[in-house]
Amino acid sequence: MTSGLFLSESELQDLTVQFVKFKLIYKDSYNEYLIRDKIVEIGLEKLCSIAIHLAIIGYGNKTVGSILFEDKEIDIKDFFTRNKIYWDLNLNTKLKPDDLTPRRIIRFFRYSIRDYLQKNTDVSSYLYKKYCLNKTEENRKIIFPGYEHIIDPNLNNNNVVELFNTYKFLDNRQNTKILERIRRVLIARGFNIENIERISELA
Repeated sequence: MTSGLFLSESELQDLTVQFVKFKLIYKDSYNEYLIRDKIVEIGLEKLCSIAIHLAIIGYGNKTVGSILFEDKEIDIKDFFTRNKIYWDLNLNTKLKPDDLTPRRIIRFFRYSIRDYLQKNTDVSSYLYKKYCLNKTEENRKIIFPGYEHIIDPNLNNNNVVELFNTYKFLDNRQNTKILERIRRVLIARGFNIENIERISELA
């Protein structure tokens, strides 16, 4: 017997169960199938253009800018309002699985944004230009909002460290906590966050 009020590992061993009778239930308020249906209904090409604009130019709490689509200027704020896309929510607002927000639109079109940056070598995202400390052609193509949902934990770890460091610098400059969300995304995607943080500290 162990001393005190704690059972030893060997004593607890007899009380373990086989993990075959239950499954974990993950509750994610983001459903990309429903998001896709709503995006197609509103306008796939317009929303893709808006996503690229938001990811590259950026947006704030008071303005989201405009795009030129088929030679017509579209005020993004007005477009969002007409189509019930939520761009000025409070931090703790609960969203339905098919609700659209700027971040969700960027996330949905993450591969289109990546392809746009790859094909347009003279374009860089605001995230890269303002907050990436290691300016390289490779980083120009991967440092943009939404890339955290693309990066593969089985491939290049250098890319995720560069992205991590960029958001860390952004938080330090702007006194924000965006890196906390990025950490959660990376953990959910299978990254060893402790290893990323260790490499980041050495950079």
